[in-house]
Amino acid sequence: MKQGKKIEKYGKHIYIRESQRGWAIAIRPDNIFIDNHDKDAQLHIKLKGIHIPIKYKSLEEVGLVVELHLIKKIKVLIKKN
Repeated sequence: MKQGKKIEKYGKHIYIRESQRGWAIAIRPDNIFIDNHDKDAQLHIKLKGIHIPIKYKSLEEVGLVVELHLIKKIKVLIKKN
């Protein structure tokens, strides 16, 4: 059974999907994809074959790290304006 949801937050479209194989998070328009389908959790940048292992394993941990990063990025952009 697959579950998916789309969240619009911090000017990004965040797609979260869970299935029997694992989970995935996609961040658009940045083309960042994080999943654990084939191996341990890994980060795919711009879907160009770059796979970077990450230390966090669960969807909840990775989701929190993604959200904290987006919050930090937004704060930097606000300070620049």
